[in-house]
Amino acid sequence: MRGEDTIRQAIRGIVDLYRNRFDLWKAADSPKIGWVSIQTPEEIFLAAGLIPLRITGELESSATDACARLGNNYCSYLLSCFSEGLAGVYDFADGVIFADACDMRKKLWEAWTRDIPSMTTYFLDLPCYVSAISKEYFAQRLRKLITEMEHRYGRKISEEALREAIDICNRSRTLMQRLYRYKKGGRQVLTGGESIQVVKAATTGLKEHFNRKMSALLEALAAAEPPPAPRKGHRVMICGSYFDQQGIIDAIENGGAALVCEDISNGVKYFEGQIDPDAEPVTAIADYYLEKYTSARRLEIDVRIQHILDLVQEYQVDSVIYYSIKFCDTNLHDYPYVLERLREAKIPVLSIESERNVTNLASIRTRIQTFLESRMF
Repeated sequence: MRGEDTIRQAIRGIVDLYRNRFDLWKAADSPKIGWVSIQTPEEIFLAAGLIPLRITGELESSATDACARLGNNYCSYLLSCFSEGLAGVYDFADGVIFADACDMRKKLWEAWTRDIPSMTTYFLDLPCYVSAISKEYFAQRLRKLITEMEHRYGRKISEEALREAIDICNRSRTLMQRLYRYKKGGRQVLTGGESIQVVKAATTGLKEHFNRKMSALLEALAAAEPPPAPRKGHRVMICGSYFDQQGIIDAIENGGAALVCEDISNGVKYFEGQIDPDAEPVTAIADYYLEKYTSARRLEIDVRIQHILDLVQEYQVDSVIYYSIKFCDTNLHDYPYVLERLREAKIPVLSIESERNVTNLASIRTRIQTFLESRMF
């Protein structure tokens, strides 16, 4: 098999891990627990013998029942997640954990607890800023969560189990970071859609499967003949709310640009950094999830801005598309300051606001084409 064929087959293997996730989850004997926010410490659940899986809200086309309970002026991503819960999509799971990543997620926890009583729910308080005090507080909340898991499943979560889980998750992060080095260097191994699908595969909780498939892809890339010198092209980064809109990605890539970085929860935000393997495990987990926390909810907005500027430099970004889900107050509130700082850095910015089902795709496509053409030609 030629090198390129081996690479494409390895990519399909990772994407299929996500596409076939429900069959794999239901076939696994381990208990499952759902999560919605990437601030959820998967390591604790892995150490408890659970499969921590991300709820993505992709399977329910209508959010009517969810809107009836939470209202129409609500984040459509969270409404779609709630719709899946109401429809019984995750009835095979033991429960769901909600991190306090925004007010709407807190209300979602309350509604899920009330309207889906068959599933146990957990709420994880998340500090809005990073300091020695907030890290200690968050570590205390994690220890309480560990105690709840031990009582629920009758299994001691030992320090050894936590360290093993940290190693597994750090391995996943390392593999994804290695893959994204190709994007930094200009070698477009993946399309924008494939990049997001790869990250989604990592969020299935099937870490050992994912790590094996990622290792196979990286080996295939290393073994392949070096490609011709990459063409610079126009390089785009997306940041903002939850994003997995293939139609918007197609508009970018069909216009001749390349989506090289996704500063979103389905992108680099998920796998940045490493947990210190030598520190006390709970403290290390708490430090990691707070220090890498660069979402719009964080009070230190300049930390988030600097993070965006660093990504612009690392990935040689020419333009930024700032995507906000309608009613995502935190990202919408941040946008004016993000725009100001990026303009100071001479980085063009296009703001897009939409809902999960992207009913305004035609107008968005036109705006993206106009935005890119004025900078590429």
